[in-house]
Amino acid sequence: MDTKAEYRNLVSNMGKKEFTFLKMQEYGFWPSHLPTPYERQQNESAQDYENRKKLLEEFQTLSEKISNTCREKAEIEKKLSHLKKQFQDTWDYEKIRSVVAQEIMKESIARRAEKKAERERQKQLKSEAWNKRKAETILFIGKGYSNLLGKKETNVQKLQENNMPVIETDRELADFLQLEYKTLRYLTYHRDVVTFDNYYRFEIPKKSGEMRQIAAPKAHLKAAQRQILDQILEKAEISDLSHGFTKSRSVITSAKEHNTSPDLLINIDLENFFPTITFERVRGLYQSFGYSGYIASLLAMLCTYCERMPLELKGEIKYIKTSHRILPQGSPASPMITNIICRTMDKRIYGLCQKLGITYTRYADDMSFSYTGDTNSLAIGSFLNSLQKIIEAEGFHMKNEKTHILRKNNRQYITGIVINNEEIGVPKKWVKILKASIHNAQKLKASGGSVSPQTISEITGKIAWLKSVNSERYENIICQGTEFLKTLS
Repeated sequence: MDTKAEYRNLVSNMGKKEFTFLKMQEYGFWPSHLPTPYERQQNESAQDYENRKKLLEEFQTLSEKISNTCREKAEIEKKLSHLKKQFQDTWDYEKIRSVVAQEIMKESIARRAEKKAERERQKQLKSEAWNKRKAETILFIGKGYSNLLGKKETNVQKLQENNMPVIETDRELADFLQLEYKTLRYLTYHRDVVTFDNYYRFEIPKKSGEMRQIAAPKAHLKAAQRQILDQILEKAEISDLSHGFTKSRSVITSAKEHNTSPDLLINIDLENFFPTITFERVRGLYQSFGYSGYIASLLAMLCTYCERMPLELKGEIKYIKTSHRILPQGSPASPMITNIICRTMDKRIYGLCQKLGITYTRYADDMSFSYTGDTNSLAIGSFLNSLQKIIEAEGFHMKNEKTHILRKNNRQYITGIVINNEEIGVPKKWVKILKASIHNAQKLKASGGSVSPQTISEITGKIAWLKSVNSERYENIICQGTEFLKTLS
């Protein structure tokens, strides 16, 4: 112990008096076998020692106050002495009072200026530190979406068990998505009003005649969503009951799960399926994988969007938010997100159906239930009520007007596949339209005309579809169409 700095540290940590006693013991001025007044004494109980420690602390506090008061008194006496010398030849108290007041005012102004300068300096330092933090990490992603950015704990073990990439920082996320850091910051920040929309928005007609809103991400965002799908979402387990947007499953595998010509078939649609899945639900999904609230929030921002309407303001087109952030129907990641989120719902519905001997499959928002047996013993109303309770509890809604109860005398279909006969097929009207298309194209070609690329594409696609549904059943029309297409090549 030979430096002043080390002494100062010891005094700061121990206290001046305790340090003094330590040195007294060290140099033999205090018996080393005896405790100092600041240590527990011989024959002193623990309680008495604690009480004495409190008294010593109070004594120390009072001593410091007395010392400070004495210093203030000395300063006042010094000022009084100075004033006595300055005004020893006058008894003009008004003059004295005026001068003292001016001195006090000067000192007050100087103190205020000094405090203001210190506040400005601290404010500047704080601002510089904040700007530095903002430049180095994502601290805000929009009002209403940033509340979990402070949660940085990652469940590494769970991610590894799920065979998912471990991502703990925004920089690691940018590298994982093969994005520049500034691009990631831009894509994960929500704005109510934007001049550039990251989605192509358009409508496609539904079978019902209504229009379906599609939002397809633009290049950078689509590539990021595709990476999330390939490296994260497809590693998650999904229900065997889901047949939509999954490798080796389709509307055909969904239809084949059911008996042909069942005594009862119930088809149900979920209302506003994609918009029902909000930013919060998607963020919770990523947290369930093991990602921190911070990374889950950024991933959810990349996988959700808000509906917008264009509006001209001061000669410039702006896109104004009209909804909270929801799952876009058009993103490559959205279908798999719906499948994962619906796992619990599928499991609960399967449990209900198993008790009643009902077969259940789901293709996106289309749910099908078939029953073979005595329908009089099946309480359909009670089943639908139980089903609705499960669906509502899982955050979805049934579209009651799209609920169809089909018996053997009806055309029974599951996602466009007819199951009335001993083998699955497509609607007869659909086949008639294809035959008419082939016949008209043959007539046009025979008369020297040119068959349009659109017609060729339509015939090619429908033949491919018939092959995948039931190639044996539709062998004649498939051969007819294939032979005609050969004549055009």
